[in-house]
Amino acid sequence: MRRSRLALIVGVALLALGAAGILQWRSHARDGSAALTRGLAALDKGDARTARVELMNAIKRDPRSTAAHVAQAQAQVDLGDGAGAQAAVERARTLGSPPAATRAIMAQALLLQGDMDSALKEARAADLPPDAGVLAARVIAQAMLGQGDLPAARAALQHALANAPGDPANWVELGRLQMVAGDQAGAIMAADRAVALAPGDAKALTLRGELTRAQYGLAASLPWFERALAANPDSVPTLEQYAATLADAGQASHMLGLTRRLLALDPSNPRAWMMQAVMAARVGQGDLARKLLERTKGRLDDEPATRLLRGILQLQDGNPVLATEALAPLVAAQPDNRTARTLLARALYDNDDFASAATTLAPIVAQRDADPYVLTLAARVQEALGNRAMAGDMLARAAWPVRASSDSFASSADHGLASGAGPASSTTARDNIPYIRALLSTGRNGDALARARLLSRANPRAPDAWLILGDTLGAANQPQEAAHAYEAAGNIRFDRDAALRLAAAWTRAGNAPRARQVVQLFLSQNPNDVEVQRVGADMAMQAQDWRGARRMLQAVRAQIGDNDAVLMADLARAAMEDGDRNAARAYAAHGYRLMPGNPVTADMFGWVLLRSGEKGPAAVDLLEKAVALAPGAPALQLHLGQAYAAAGRKGEAKLALGRAAAVRGFVGRQDALDALAAL
Repeated sequence: MRRSRLALIVGVALLALGAAGILQWRSHARDGSAALTRGLAALDKGDARTARVELMNAIKRDPRSTAAHVAQAQAQVDLGDGAGAQAAVERARTLGSPPAATRAIMAQALLLQGDMDSALKEARAADLPPDAGVLAARVIAQAMLGQGDLPAARAALQHALANAPGDPANWVELGRLQMVAGDQAGAIMAADRAVALAPGDAKALTLRGELTRAQYGLAASLPWFERALAANPDSVPTLEQYAATLADAGQASHMLGLTRRLLALDPSNPRAWMMQAVMAARVGQGDLARKLLERTKGRLDDEPATRLLRGILQLQDGNPVLATEALAPLVAAQPDNRTARTLLARALYDNDDFASAATTLAPIVAQRDADPYVLTLAARVQEALGNRAMAGDMLARAAWPVRASSDSFASSADHGLASGAGPASSTTARDNIPYIRALLSTGRNGDALARARLLSRANPRAPDAWLILGDTLGAANQPQEAAHAYEAAGNIRFDRDAALRLAAAWTRAGNAPRARQVVQLFLSQNPNDVEVQRVGADMAMQAQDWRGARRMLQAVRAQIGDNDAVLMADLARAAMEDGDRNAARAYAAHGYRLMPGNPVTADMFGWVLLRSGEKGPAAVDLLEKAVALAPGAPALQLHLGQAYAAAGRKGEAKLALGRAAAVRGFVGRQDALDALAAL
């Protein structure tokens, strides 16, 4: 980086000498030479904002200074203003600056505007000066990456590194390329090299922060972003990453302060407005969220988070047609995104497009772990289509008290993909992972495992390769081996997918304490992750840590509200076991009001009434209803048997308790046996 800055300063100085003689214009502050000198010094220090102001003053005093215009173009590039940089270069060329002297800067300016072809034309020009070759190579790499040509991007970066191995900017770009390629470990190595070369470089520190966030979690990444801001307090990319990380970590007020700093530096910054819009939506201020989102002026409209937020806001506003327009492209781009798919189905249902809603929900409904809300929505869709029998089956699944374990997200294209020839190379993750998932979903577990082993051996630094190996080992009923594969993935990128898979694998392997450690570690870094919080709460309840379970469930409630019936039932149980009968009764009653046809809510309300010493038949009636809805669930039979025993109905108690005790592997079997013995 310093070499390229030095080359720029030398070039500018030569231009200035040719125009009037550097010694002469330095002696006259009023002609802009002093401001130009200060601007060049600020640029060399990496302070592009100060440089821009000084260079604007230099241009104001001497509008025909090619040196000032060229330097201003570089300052605009450093600030991410591609259009402004292009205008400055064009003005310098009009005033007589040779195009060759500004090829690299113009290439950067065009790249910032997304004009890849024009950027490549400038960077590959025959008259490109030799001292601009490294910078041009980085532009070529970024442009080729933007066009999806990973090998060409890698070749360009290798050229840059061969010519300037000590330039930290080259290592930063290599790290970002490795991230796109899925080589997370390679990206970390590149970022570490960049930081070693330039410990005070904000770009290198920011990249290391992003990688740490993926590798270890939100909390671990914060010091890296703080170091980057200490090096450059006005770095917009660093502020964006830091603010987004704080938002995910639940530090909303700190995030808001950073977005205000962002907007002070860059009043039209779309990411700052987007983060504020998301925060407003989270606290229920839909109107404010819409106003803030409009201030992005459409610059983030193609991003998944923006589409999702727009869809949610349109649904809340009663505009299912507009919600569909926002969500349909997101589901097409991310077919495994269950949240987006569910919201799209809801929008289609509200718009009376029942056939499309059914098609949209089908991949989720086909999964064993489909949640009650999705199944209930799918049932309503089938009722609207006149398929009452199918709707009844879906409602029965929604009412079942035990949710099945998750499985891989199937695709309608799996059969055709699995029946065709596999990818020619077993080493490319982009081709092989969908193929392996197709093999799994069509029952070809052995073939899937063999292919996944080859992929992980060829890509030991890619976490996705280890995750798919773990999935295939799990399907082959090798949970401990699957856990080791997931650990290899988590050591490189410990995200939600790795954490949930790893915890589930250790649970299946019979190592519940290790599964709890995984969840606790993830939550220590990502305290606001709702899905993992619910898993952690379930583990805490199994370990009879009722206070810990209650704390995690309350954290979930704070984020998703009071309209989740199963959450209310879990809160009722944790509160009851924690000795808070009044809270337990309130939670149980509310959960039952939300879903009176669900055996879990009926059972929990009846059980809480029973444990609270409620007089009258209400407790038994509710528990009988729960068993009638799900007669095969031993936990419900246990509670009903206990209620019968408390009411003195010994014969009925023996029948219910006997059914519960007859289920091998039921965690409450000993309680059922003890209750039977007491009769």
